[in-house]
Amino acid sequence: MKLEEAKRDFYRRRARAEGYRSRASYKLLEAVKRYKLINRGDRVIDLGAAPGGWVQVASDAVGTSGLVIGVDVDPVELDLSNARTLQIDINDRSLLETIKTLLPSGADVILSDLSPNISGAWDLDHYRQIELTLRSLQLCDIFLRASGNAMFKVFEGERFGELRKEVGRRFRTVTIMKPKASRRESSEIYLVCLDRLG
Repeated sequence: MKLEEAKRDFYRRRARAEGYRSRASYKLLEAVKRYKLINRGDRVIDLGAAPGGWVQVASDAVGTSGLVIGVDVDPVELDLSNARTLQIDINDRSLLETIKTLLPSGADVILSDLSPNISGAWDLDHYRQIELTLRSLQLCDIFLRASGNAMFKVFEGERFGELRKEVGRRFRTVTIMKPKASRRESSEIYLVCLDRLG
């Protein structure tokens, strides 16, 4: 077995053993531990929430006094007292009203693990993924409080610089992170964004 395959299997087995929906949970766990991305009592919006691993991690991090809202076009069913999931497209106008109802004071953290349906045409996939992330950034403009934090998945490519510039205009600190649970050959990276300017 190749080293990379062994690594994938390790995180899959670990996720099953620890009750997480996917190995992607460890990407967020690493950011929470390393950067204090989410704190007790926080209100969190998770965009691209299916299958629910990030909702689980965020739910643990915010504790009983916090709230996590997971959003995805696919259903996410979790029995967590401090989490709600919404089956809706992030471009649907009704999403704004729903979130305003659930989080009238806005969010402390916004997470985006959004990815398009992969076509195999890299330029197209990269373009679509950046568009999803820019939409997440627009939702930060609406819902994320001043000094709040965010984390965005990004596909590396031609438009990365454009996105990095937009993120840099909004946050005091932006760190590029390649989580240990990511495949080495994957073009995905994460932008960990702290202290929204405001």
